Amino acid sequence: MKELSKILSVFINVANYGVGLAVAVILLFKKDFVSVFYVSGMSSNESLFFNMLLFQAGLVLLGILLIFMTSDAKKKDMTVEFPVFYEIVPLIISAISIYYAFTGETAREKAIVIAIAVLYSVLSIPIIYSGARIFQIYKK
Repeated sequence: MKELSKILSVFINVANYGVGLAVAVILLFKKDFVSVFYVSGMSSNESLFFNMLLFQAGLVLLGILLIFMTSDAKKKDMTVEFPVFYEIVPLIISAISIYYAFTGETAREKAIVIAIAVLYSVLSIPIIYSGARIFQIYKK
């Protein structure tokens, strides 16, 4: 159980950074992408960020599940520290996304992209926390 928790923790953190970096690369280099979940009426930026949000929501749920799976292994007096340093990457990706949101055509597109960019940073917190928690509980 310990090794599976560590592997899943690393996976969700790498996937979280990966989806953010992929979106940033798509925005910076104006690359094409294929939407997994397509909603008619959405612009390409809205669709990109909507797909990112759905992917990250799954990662957050997996992170919360990992926290519950390891709750019995935590000692009652143990304090889990949040590594603030690892939140810098999602904040940078959100800043890039917000900058590119202002290039949108409609106010709706700008609002959706800004809201999801902020949500990306906020939803990164439980993902990073779950990884920190698992590696602080199972040190070796």
